[in-house]
Parts: sequence; structure tokens; C-alpha cells
Amino acid sequence: MTDNDVTVKSNVENLELYSDNYPFRLSLRISNFENEAEYKKFITNCEATIRRSREYKLWREYIADVLQINSCMITQETMDDVTIEVHHHIPSLYAIVTAFVNKKIEAGEAFCTFDISKEVIEFHFANKVGYVTLLKSMHEKFHNGKLEIPIGIVRGDYDYFMKNYSKYLSESDLDILQSRLATNETNCSWSRDNYQVANI
Repeated sequence: MTDNDVTVKSNVENLELYSDNYPFRLSLRISNFENEAEYKKFITNCEATIRRSREYKLWREYIADVLQINSCMITQETMDDVTIEVHHHIPSLYAIVTAFVNKKIEAGEAFCTFDISKEVIEFHFANKVGYVTLLKSMHEKFHNGKLEIPIGIVRGDYDYFMKNYSKYLSESDLDILQSRLATNETNCSWSRDNYQVANI
């Protein structure tokens, strides 16, 4: 018998490939990870899949074009003059994916990249994520640790995530979320007057 004689079979019900010649089966879905590096890589891959998806692009466009939430919530500048981006605030997209993955693991439910990505996209369309529209440079400033965002300007039903999914996050993730929830216009390091745009 040669390598060319190997017959690949499929268990369609379980979405699993196998061969009678080898003991190993390949399943589309997993229920855990071999190590922390694989776990983090999976989350990052899901996050990238979501960001590249047509549905995610449509969600962002709906916010800007249909709902007309198309100005920076800090400087009030509009997308007619500057680049405006949608920033996940409570929680970050990475934290959403992490919570969804951890929930599946805890429940012993098998999953794949596409299951997680689909559920996270649906979560966006259910308006269960907190987001802010920001000037591109403000968005960069936030991710560089130089900008605080008051909770009062955050859109979306982030409370739903906090009540139903925060239990699937680590203590350090929860500390970040609690810090963001506690930031308001009276205790952040800037005031609205600092970011008034001059009328020309």
C-alpha cells in the first residue's frame, strides 16, 4: 500500500475528518487549548476575522451613515473634515471575544473560529457593545494611554455585557472595565473646554 491509497472519510454529523489508516481524527471544533499561546492566538484570529468581515464594516457604516453618529465625541469634529473611527470601549473587541471563548470552555461546548466570530458580530447587531466615535488621532491617543473617555459619552448597551459576560473575564480585564466605568467628566484628566474646535 502507498500513501496514495489512504482514504479520507468524514463524519458529517460531527464535522470530523478521519482515516482508517491513522488513529488521529480532525474535528472542525475544539473545546479547549493545549497552552496559553494557542488560546491567545485563537482570540486574536477571531478578532481579526471579525474586523475584516463585511458585517463588521456594515455595522460601522450604519453608525456613521444612518444613525449620523459621525463626529468625534470629544472634539465634536465631523467626518466631513477629519477621519472618525468607532472605538470599542466597554469592553474592547478582544475582551468580548475572550468572554465568548471562556463561556464556551466553561460550558464544555465545542467551537471554532467561525462560531465565535458569528456570535460576536450578532452581539454588535444586538447593540450589546459599548462604543465611542473618535477622531483617529484621539483613538490613537487612547490606545497609547494618554486619553480617558467619560462613561457618559459611551453608546450601546454595555451594561448587558457587564451583567452577563464579565464573569468570564480575568481580574485584570475586570479592573480595566471597572476603571472605564468609573471615569466621568468630573474625574477624567481633560474637560470639554480643552477640546473645543475653533469656528473659522
